[in-house]
Amino acid sequence: MTPPSPLLRVENLSVRFPIPGEMWGAKAVVHAVEDVSFDLAPGETLGIVGESGCGKSTLGRTVLNLIPATLGRVFWQGRHLAAATAREQRLMRREMTMIFQDPLASLNPRMTVGSLVGEPLDIFEPSLARDERRRRIAAVLERVGLPPDAVARYPHQFSGGQCQRIGIARALILKPKMIVCDEAVSALDVSVQAQIVALLGELSREMGVSLLFISHNLAVVRQISDRIMVLYLGRVMEIADRQSLYHAPRHPYTQALLSAVPVPDPEIERQRQRIHLVGELPSPLNPPSGCVFHTRCPFASERCQREMPALAAIDALHTVACHHWQEIAEGRHRATT
Repeated sequence: MTPPSPLLRVENLSVRFPIPGEMWGAKAVVHAVEDVSFDLAPGETLGIVGESGCGKSTLGRTVLNLIPATLGRVFWQGRHLAAATAREQRLMRREMTMIFQDPLASLNPRMTVGSLVGEPLDIFEPSLARDERRRRIAAVLERVGLPPDAVARYPHQFSGGQCQRIGIARALILKPKMIVCDEAVSALDVSVQAQIVALLGELSREMGVSLLFISHNLAVVRQISDRIMVLYLGRVMEIADRQSLYHAPRHPYTQALLSAVPVPDPEIERQRQRIHLVGELPSPLNPPSGCVFHTRCPFASERCQREMPALAAIDALHTVACHHWQEIAEGRHRATT
């Protein structure tokens, strides 16, 4: 059986921001995203994880063409997004949407919930009958777990979790094919996080919508993602299916991230050996030569300092960018002191 064509394809994407104000010499440039490539299948959820400042949000916004790419290409259902006409981009825009990190900041406090959720209909379906508009708004609010009287109320009258449900309803009203969830649960309490993640998972399965789920929380990403991509300083360190990444991580950075995730069992938690990364995250203004992780990697060699590792395929669903992943996995490569 032939696998379905990818809904989204990203090829060698780089995003760089020049820093104004330099008087002498070359201008400083922030290397936010560097040479990132991946596919997203219809109905798939791809988790994107990494430390703060690793380029996760920039990548999500560039995929939606909200930030222009410096290099590389983004294809939406086979069409080059940046090369599309204004009319074609408008048609694509209704098929992809976003849920933001701060639920209150992303909602206009002067608009009622009905107006907020229905605004995409006003933009993309202005001829829609008033009764049909009301019906669709009521249906999507009910689906995300909000009461019928929410239509006439304002965002400040709701809790953080309820405001995020409003944001989800707004993202779903046009029945998109892909939603970028940019740290969509990081501002919520842990119990509310679980409810929102469960809701997003249900909606993805029911509606067949694909998700780019951006988060720094690997425990949350594990609950919802089919595959996971690990970023460090704007570059891909590892891409794998959920089972492989959590049970057999190959990149030292992924291993360090997973070792920091707490385990509910206190007995197991006490016996765990954590991987402590030395040093600070390098500046994206001046990324290290070679492998960008070598300044903090316990297994770094001279080769790592001078040569950027390419993504190597471990199997059909697992790739890793590390010169020594095989030696590390087999226990033949010792950590540096």
